[in-house]
Amino acid sequence: MFKGETLFMKGKLFRIVFRLSVVVVGISFLLFLGGGCSPTPVSTGSIQGVVTDSLTGQPIEGVLVTVNNLSTPSDSLGNYILNKVPVGNREVTAVIGGYSSQTKTVEIIENEIIELDFQLIPLSQENQRVVMVELYIAIGCHNCELVEPILEQLVGEYGFDHIILAEEAAWGDYSTSEISDRYKWYLPDSADRGVPNILFNGINENWIHGYANYQTIKSKIDAELAKGVKIVITVDSRNSDANTTTITGTIENVSTSTLNNLEINGMVFKERPTVNLKYSVFDIFEKVPVSSLDPGNIVDFSFTLEGFNWETDNVHGVIFVQAPDSSTKEILQAAYVE
Repeated sequence: MFKGETLFMKGKLFRIVFRLSVVVVGISFLLFLGGGCSPTPVSTGSIQGVVTDSLTGQPIEGVLVTVNNLSTPSDSLGNYILNKVPVGNREVTAVIGGYSSQTKTVEIIENEIIELDFQLIPLSQENQRVVMVELYIAIGCHNCELVEPILEQLVGEYGFDHIILAEEAAWGDYSTSEISDRYKWYLPDSADRGVPNILFNGINENWIHGYANYQTIKSKIDAELAKGVKIVITVDSRNSDANTTTITGTIENVSTSTLNNLEINGMVFKERPTVNLKYSVFDIFEKVPVSSLDPGNIVDFSFTLEGFNWETDNVHGVIFVQAPDSSTKEILQAAYVE
């Protein structure tokens, strides 16, 4: 065999060995990925129980029972069950409108079913939390047009003593400088100020950015309704003539703690049939600061509005108390003004 042929054969053999090595290494790497990156099985257990009314002892249907990212509603007999709950100490919360929410801590044991019952305390109609929903929209926004009728439907189902909806145009048609400033106050980062944005009693964990279906929105409202009441708003009077409206009333601290740095505020809205908006905001009041409010104390408020006829312009309004310095800029209570 000639020297050139020998070199050729050696080169060919080298290429074959090299290719085989690459294949072997590749298979080994895939086997490593398949075996080494498999998730470690999580030990889990279950929770089951019954949710009842603390006064009557009757079962409550539709209570949302939640632990971690798992949730389930109670059935017509008040029964619920949550499976595949990771072991360890877990906080379980039961929430439904008309009742105070309740949270209990329970230890989950592997492959065991833990019994956990809830007895929810009903809220009185006078001292029930009202959810103020602020829907930030823009005329022509497709997703806004999808969520807006869902919210209006929910207002019709719950009534104004449970939900008050304020539809605020973030920009474009029907926007005002007050609405724009309020939106920027809630969301300083412009990247967050797309539309639609749905805020439930402030910019809390229930905030929805973008489209959401009926059940998702309803669950957020129910979670807010179940929170305890700290403020009661009483609208004593609304006096209107052709150009001026005066709204008077009081706020009372019904909690057991002093509330600091509050603001009494309000909005007025009207129906705009051409764009299918029933609660289109056109004016936000000048806020009234309340530096401190002790338990049981009452503060008077009075707002005078000009430039429209409340009766003939089909105007409605809302008075609300907000804690602007709180982490969520929480609206503590709201009251509808007919």
